[in-house]
Amino acid sequence: MEQSNLTRRLKDLEDNIKLDSALLKNYEDELRYEDDPRRKSKYNRAIEELRESANCHQQEYDRLHQQITGEPTVQMQSVAIQLQQMNNGLDRLYAGQKAIYGNINHLRQGLLAHYEAGEKNIISAITNQLNESQVTTISALLDAIEANQVSDAEMQKILPIIQEGLIILQQRGVTLPVSQEEIAEVINAPQIDFKHRLKVAVPIIPFILDYEGELELGTGINLKEALKQFRARLIGG
Repeated sequence: MEQSNLTRRLKDLEDNIKLDSALLKNYEDELRYEDDPRRKSKYNRAIEELRESANCHQQEYDRLHQQITGEPTVQMQSVAIQLQQMNNGLDRLYAGQKAIYGNINHLRQGLLAHYEAGEKNIISAITNQLNESQVTTISALLDAIEANQVSDAEMQKILPIIQEGLIILQQRGVTLPVSQEEIAEVINAPQIDFKHRLKVAVPIIPFILDYEGELELGTGINLKEALKQFRARLIGG
């Protein structure tokens, strides 16, 4: 290969690696502060694409390296270092996300233990969309309900808020990860134990809060503030 052609291809490769490395740094920064599972999933898919891109860069580098006789040029060495740095960054980010995923997956499994076998698929679909803080709060509230640390009066206030919030979400076309009819069938069924209806309803709270932040419902109770108070009381948040 002519030296000028080799130099040009190496320059193109170097530029592409720099662009991908800048994207990787941006994703790393965004993921550091992101806790929304849906957006995290989007970033993780983008990172996987960068991994594929890095593999293509490595293949191009190997092809060019084979066509060089003698010692690698300074330009070749520079590209090799940049490739290694990019792969190191991808490995570091992957390891970090794997550890985070393992922790939140453990929390989700603990939350599912509160439910009967036939309900776990529904609850799992909901909690898979919740971040670590939300899962922790919901788990603490479920623990408190089962330990009778939430009074009947408090439960009587919370369930109507969630029922009304679910109706509002339906009216405004906001979809949940599972059929809203399935959830409504349980939480509105008078023949089902009230405490059990509330346990099924509780994981919906973050979706209601995500939609409007603070719902001013007909009950006159602010759900966000109520949850904040429960969190402070139950888990010292």
